[in-house]
Amino acid sequence: MPWVNGRGTSYEIASDRNEAGEWTWRLAMAPVNEDGPFSRIECVNRYLAVVEGAGMLLSVDRKKLQCLPMQVVRFRGDAITEATLTDGPILDINLMVRRKEADGEMAIVATAGLLNSASSVVAVGGSAQVKCGDSTIDLARHDSVLECDAEAVSLISGTVCVILVKRP
Repeated sequence: MPWVNGRGTSYEIASDRNEAGEWTWRLAMAPVNEDGPFSRIECVNRYLAVVEGAGMLLSVDRKKLQCLPMQVVRFRGDAITEATLTDGPILDINLMVRRKEADGEMAIVATAGLLNSASSVVAVGGSAQVKCGDSTIDLARHDSVLECDAEAVSLISGTVCVILVKRP
């Protein structure tokens, strides 16, 4: 999908988009190939992690926000945001959640064990293996498990981005 500002493309992993194209939450990956402005999206909280590349520095309403690889940062989608790449292009994973309609959480996990409150899991550091209830699932790079119905989701190996979206 094209960015709101027309300067790039994102690849939607999941959302609750309705027939009119409106969403409360949206999870996507996007390459950032050059310095420049982020799209402004009113009433949205953004969670972002650089999953490939050296990182970037964001200026969010003139405050500096360092985006290091595999670390989640959070900022308001309606803030004036400019990106400066650290050392060439990056790929990020981005959760956008409409304030007052839902809450979100996002974390990068590389240690085997229970993934508390995971609604979606995306392999971000190469391949990964997760256990969803009694099923073991092998994930290739950028594969995801969406809405595992089991009460327990665990990381067996690899690095994943764990996403939780909940409505108030």
